[in-house]
Amino acid sequence: MRQPGHKYLEQLTDFGIKLGLDKIRHILFKLGNPQKKFPSILIAGTNGKGSVSSFIAHCLKENNYRVGLYTSPHLIKVEERIQINGKPIPSKVFDSLCLDLRNLCLKLPLEMQPTYFEALTAVAFEYFAEENIDVCVCEVGMGGRFDATNVIDAELEVITPISYDHMEYLGNSIEEIAAEKAGIIKWNSIVVSGKQLPGAIKVLKRVCKQKKSKLFSYGNEFSAKQVYSNFPEEQRFHFYGHEKIKDISIKLFGNHQIHNAAVAIESLLLLRKKGFNIQIDAIRNGMKNTFWPARFQLLMENPLVILDGGHNPAGIKSLKNTLKGYFPDKKFIFLVGILKDKKWDEMLRMLSTCGKRFIFTKVDNPRSMLPEILAEKMKSFAPNASIEIIEEPFYAFEKVCSMRDESPRVICGSLYLAGEILKILRTKRFKNLFFNLVSS
Repeated sequence: MRQPGHKYLEQLTDFGIKLGLDKIRHILFKLGNPQKKFPSILIAGTNGKGSVSSFIAHCLKENNYRVGLYTSPHLIKVEERIQINGKPIPSKVFDSLCLDLRNLCLKLPLEMQPTYFEALTAVAFEYFAEENIDVCVCEVGMGGRFDATNVIDAELEVITPISYDHMEYLGNSIEEIAAEKAGIIKWNSIVVSGKQLPGAIKVLKRVCKQKKSKLFSYGNEFSAKQVYSNFPEEQRFHFYGHEKIKDISIKLFGNHQIHNAAVAIESLLLLRKKGFNIQIDAIRNGMKNTFWPARFQLLMENPLVILDGGHNPAGIKSLKNTLKGYFPDKKFIFLVGILKDKKWDEMLRMLSTCGKRFIFTKVDNPRSMLPEILAEKMKSFAPNASIEIIEEPFYAFEKVCSMRDESPRVICGSLYLAGEILKILRTKRFKNLFFNLVSS
């Protein structure tokens, strides 16, 4: 039975997305502006936001800070989005805060009722204030300029690589999308940027100049170099920036994760310049201990099954490069589900060159692309590949794991599909079928 606070939150999705910060500012004002009771780091971008947020949060925790982490979307339970020192908000506390918010919003006119994400953001800030966190690491939901998280006056703003996603809201060109992301940049602030396309970095430089903010970008003020990588053990890299830090170990895989870790380290070193107590050894420990689910995550070893949340062309490109790096001579079995508002044809084209067999399934989301359409498109890209449709993710996953074929299996295309797979892994029914699970 759903708790009443959870029910209230879920029905808010009907209000849809409306651009502007007036509602969230008014609601937070009524709550006493909890977001002003702690320093924050705000992280925008298209790909890598969650990983960078997790790296920063883990490293701050290792430096003995009480860290609030707010991310989206969740994979299994909504409470995952709101964490303190790696522990999700307790369900009863979350429900109580949602009910408090409902009671507050009952007194507001219809046009001031929050969206799902605005309500979640308010609950997160209220929880963090009540729990007296030392610092908040906050991931932007979508875009930046009009995102509910942009009410924060951040200690620094981080912008991870910008690419094409949510174009119906953010614009059709890289420059337009970058302008929306750059909306988080405040006057006289510090901005850390990941590696950007030329059009995106041009926009970031322009906005930083306009707002008299200092920009530190990957490839200019800081960089990283991989020195060792062995999946699923670890990869190591050297960081070059304000300081040179050698042989940093992480357990997230692919060159893009070394880039994400470097963005996080640069952010931490800049926080240290602002007075935060940041020790290099604690950064090392935080990096080594960072785990972020559905990022090239090993689920099973025999057969080899990898789960990845890549859900746009840039994410699929990173996945493909990582697969080629670790398994240069292999062809893969893919289980794929994609939302229809993504550039699904481009994603399929990328996967077509490294797959021998494709199973298409339906994501449990109203925006799910029909697997029949995905299968038809893949036939045009890879006419010699084996292509199958299994609509129910449980049976599709069961098929992938039970095939008599030594080829590695990869599940990708949507974070919503990744969440479904992680839920399936927890079921007794699936555990009874397969005893060789690495993680669930």
